[in-house]
Amino acid sequence: MSITGTSDINAYTFHLNGVNVSLVDTPGFNDTHRSETEVLQNIAAWLQGNYESNTRLSGIVYLHSLMNVRMEGSALRNLKMFRQLCGNEPLKNVILATSFWGDVPQQDALRREEQLRSTPDFWGDMLDRGSTMQRLVDRNSALRIIELLVQKPKVTLKIQHELVEDRKSLVDTAAGQEVNEELMRLQEKHKEELERVQKELREAMEERDQEMQLILEQQQRKLDKHIDAVKQQQDMLLYDRRAERRNLENEYQSRLNEKLEELEQRNKEKMQELNFDQAVSMIRVNEGKLPAEERDRLEAKIAELSKELAESTRANKPGDVSARKKRGSSRYLFAALKVILPITSMALIGVPIFSPFGSGASAGGFRETLFGGGMSGSAEEPQV
Repeated sequence: MSITGTSDINAYTFHLNGVNVSLVDTPGFNDTHRSETEVLQNIAAWLQGNYESNTRLSGIVYLHSLMNVRMEGSALRNLKMFRQLCGNEPLKNVILATSFWGDVPQQDALRREEQLRSTPDFWGDMLDRGSTMQRLVDRNSALRIIELLVQKPKVTLKIQHELVEDRKSLVDTAAGQEVNEELMRLQEKHKEELERVQKELREAMEERDQEMQLILEQQQRKLDKHIDAVKQQQDMLLYDRRAERRNLENEYQSRLNEKLEELEQRNKEKMQELNFDQAVSMIRVNEGKLPAEERDRLEAKIAELSKELAESTRANKPGDVSARKKRGSSRYLFAALKVILPITSMALIGVPIFSPFGSGASAGGFRETLFGGGMSGSAEEPQV
């Protein structure tokens, strides 16, 4: 893998000394056509995909043009982002290659090479951590660089470990935090510049200086575009985190629904095991929560069903065993109460309710518990 000025990630596969080599060309963070956020997203996605498919890198070639008079600005940002992508341990698999030797006077090229080597904030610290410095002059020197990498053990970059093993969102990786901090710095800078321009524009309007107004209005529009661009980059960077949060919330809600359904099923089975008297006792604990009119209807229905049960028991006819068992069950009572009480009142007194939406209802709504899809028969002989 190389870090260059290309705008896309392209792989080139070839055969070298009995080894199949894939050379992957990636964009640099100083790309003039793409934002740092876009470049990071592309590189991170490629690295994550290869790591998840069990493909490991032998190393990375970091290319630096000697035509750059000095290491500053975007070049320094590019290097800093590269360090955050790699981490410290993988630096042993990094080759720092200087290019464009034939386009720079020899003396200047040697001086710039030595500056890169000796300055800790440039390449000095990376060399101390095991990186190798090479000159990319021609095809032979390029092949030597690849031969050096092929011999090295496979490596996992820091961002690959963060994304896959630690399951971090891109914005929470070291490289993502670096980009986010730069975006916040730019946002603050543009905001301060905009406030200054707006102040000068108000002064120009008071002085009726139309020429200055036009200049300042152009600057204001330009700054507005810069602020919008930064905001778009921040949204892109934070998208993964929001998506991951939604996935986690959906997963949590799904598990919660499963637990609630499991709990409701257990409660349903437990309620079905109650006999008539036990169910009545349970209801009367909570019937004080009902309006007086509904309490009267409830007690009247309990009295009516109790009488039926008593008469069935006294008759004690052999053929009435199943009917007597039905009248003596909680199911018989609950089904009868469903006819005279609204669902909300049923819930208040602890009677199982059922949802018209079935078992797939959300955790906040009613769920199917005791009753099936409907009830046939009369109130005196409810079917459950």
